[in-house]
Amino acid sequence: MVRVQRRSPAGLGALLPLFAASGATGLVDQVCFAKYLSYVLGSTAYAVSAVLAAFMTGLAIGAVVGGKWSARTRRHLSAYGVAELAVAASVALTPLGFATLGPLYTALTLAAPESLWASSALRWLVAFGMVVVPTTAMGATLPLLSEGVRSWERRTDRALGALYAANTLGGALGALGCAYVLLPWLGLSATLLSSAALSGLIGIGSLALDRRSGPADEGPDRPTAASQSARDPGPDSEIPLARERAWLAWLAAASGALVFGAEVVFTHLLALIVGNSAYAFGLILSVFLCCLFAGASQSHRVARRVGKPALALGLIATAAALASTLPLWDELPSLFDGAGRWLSTFAAREALRAIVAFAILFVPTTLMGLTFPLLLQRIATLPELGRAVGRLTALNTIGAVAGSLFAGYALLPALGSQGSLAAIACVYLALGAATWLLTSPRPRRTAGNRTALVLGAVAVIALVGSPRWDLTRLTAGTNVYFESPDPPDELVMVREDVQGGVTTITRENGVLTLYTNGKFQGNTGWEMQAQRMFAHYPSLFVQGFDRALVIGLGTGTTLGTLTTYPWRRIDVVEISEAIVEAASHFGAVNRNALADPRVFVHLDDGRNHLLTDSGRYDLISMELSSIWFAGASSLYSSEYYALVRAHLHPRGVFQQWVQLHHIERPAFAAILQTLREHFSDVALFYGGGQGILVASNRKLAASRKRLDALAPSVASSVPQGRKLIELLDDVLVLDDGLDDFIHFAATKAGEPVGELVSTDDNLYLEYATPRGNVLPWSARDALVAELMLFRDANAIRLLVVP
Repeated sequence: MVRVQRRSPAGLGALLPLFAASGATGLVDQVCFAKYLSYVLGSTAYAVSAVLAAFMTGLAIGAVVGGKWSARTRRHLSAYGVAELAVAASVALTPLGFATLGPLYTALTLAAPESLWASSALRWLVAFGMVVVPTTAMGATLPLLSEGVRSWERRTDRALGALYAANTLGGALGALGCAYVLLPWLGLSATLLSSAALSGLIGIGSLALDRRSGPADEGPDRPTAASQSARDPGPDSEIPLARERAWLAWLAAASGALVFGAEVVFTHLLALIVGNSAYAFGLILSVFLCCLFAGASQSHRVARRVGKPALALGLIATAAALASTLPLWDELPSLFDGAGRWLSTFAAREALRAIVAFAILFVPTTLMGLTFPLLLQRIATLPELGRAVGRLTALNTIGAVAGSLFAGYALLPALGSQGSLAAIACVYLALGAATWLLTSPRPRRTAGNRTALVLGAVAVIALVGSPRWDLTRLTAGTNVYFESPDPPDELVMVREDVQGGVTTITRENGVLTLYTNGKFQGNTGWEMQAQRMFAHYPSLFVQGFDRALVIGLGTGTTLGTLTTYPWRRIDVVEISEAIVEAASHFGAVNRNALADPRVFVHLDDGRNHLLTDSGRYDLISMELSSIWFAGASSLYSSEYYALVRAHLHPRGVFQQWVQLHHIERPAFAAILQTLREHFSDVALFYGGGQGILVASNRKLAASRKRLDALAPSVASSVPQGRKLIELLDDVLVLDDGLDDFIHFAATKAGEPVGELVSTDDNLYLEYATPRGNVLPWSARDALVAELMLFRDANAIRLLVVP
């Protein structure tokens, strides 16, 4: 029977914008799903990995299902439209599902055995159950379109590369738009619903295009390999042999593993170099995907120019590029040093971050972007193309999960960032050589052969000759405020892992200082006063000393101060094992608190610990890094404060550090207003240059008699020999004064007071606080002076009772 060729009225040009938009919505959905799930499953690396694995599992299943579906339908564009409508419907319903997820997960966790494997499996199952429908539909889209373009385009190989490139570009735009526009302006649920609406429009548009494209193919005949080869002339038009097809399948999995493994290391390094706010992570992902798009979009040109050896040469060139850029990484922080004098706006500083990320990623990541499109082009002549594309895509996705997990949990801790990139380059080189031997034409004495040898030699020489990175320069934290501290005398400790990033301890003039990703966390010098006050201020009001919970260990100085009080049990929740190790170096100031038999350490994030813990506490103390760290704002949201309140005894006290430096007035007011919604009594202390909030739903009252009884045991840890009762002089403002300041800040911002609230949905603080980093240090003094205007000395005196 004669086969009727069907063409879209606008050809591939009409489909590419739709598939680019599909890439954008898929990326937005992934970011939103991950954010929702982090509130329930936690933000530890294990939880994040479980969410990624669940998302990728759905995509892999979808790729296989889409491949099978493509072999059974003649209307591939309609099938693609149906898949997009399925994405739209399931994504639109997910906020309802997430709303019921917390109690279910808590019940399952309490019933499950206490082990890392059990908790990881449970997290994967919960995440998979939430995302399986939309991700399966997403995964089916490329195989469906791959089979369809064979009917519409003469050059199937070129069309496949174009589809992949368009989808990748859409993902880059989605990452950028999600970080800088959608989530800051719309919040989480509205962003997800907007993405669902766009997926729906893509589906409707695809169905409309299919109706305009003419009749369906007549009869059961499908194109033969010979006829397809004749329609698609080119350097790779012959059908791959069985041995080569098997190698291509392995290469698809390896490519996914290497690209995602490299992404883990790149993100880990760039968080250290360009920043780790929510904006920075969105920027890094967008730059990474843009570079992949640059490679994918040129894959057909590379294939036509180089011919069959293009795949092997691309792999070897990637190895050479990764190796050649190794010496550049520790030079990047110097680009931020002192730049704050010229770049004083948030937009200007973000632009510099983008330039730095793009400069270091462009060559190696662009070359990485060649591999999978070239693989797709190698199978373009196979019968049942959609099924073949589905298999390769599934393998690529499975490899991506394996690569990201291996890089995060094995490679980084074992080899560090530099060693990890070198190892990835070596694997690229080995795969390139193997691919050359298995797939390149004979004789091999060609220009391509010489090019491969030269690139391989460059990779080897660069790997062998690359100097060790200067870690003091790499961890200087110049990206935070665009200024550089004086270099330390000694680097005492360095530990890299996927959980805590890069944790370092330096020594300068005898003072030990702890840093996370170059950001100051505490020291044995001037900062100790504030760290001790984190323990003393709330202890002024604690009525009973049964159980305390400390969220965030840091140097352990706050914990050590708490051990001077008569607590029966102190639970410590710290997300990073590296921080626990680092705290052992501060034993002289933290009283070796981790060895205290009353102290129990839990490696978890604080929110997840409270969600799955049934205990109640007399004191919950938080000593965290800056709020603008990605994810940290979830510990300053309305939902989190409700969780804290539920775990406090009626007489319990909550203490939380709050930054007064580098924060704009509305963001600071939002922290206060959000806390005030859940606690009737709140006092803001100012000590050691830091803000400390103390809150309770029982009237804050400091008993002079009780504090006098505690004085002998805690006297050595009270700075400057002050009495405990005298610490009340450090109250800056409380209760009604805080409310007056909040109204003042709302009026100045032109916002209703009710809008100055941070929730899990609006993500207000996550995207407002990073903008404060452009403020000068003097802004703290200005904010404190404004707060002093609302200080009520009489109300502070009434805090003291006999």
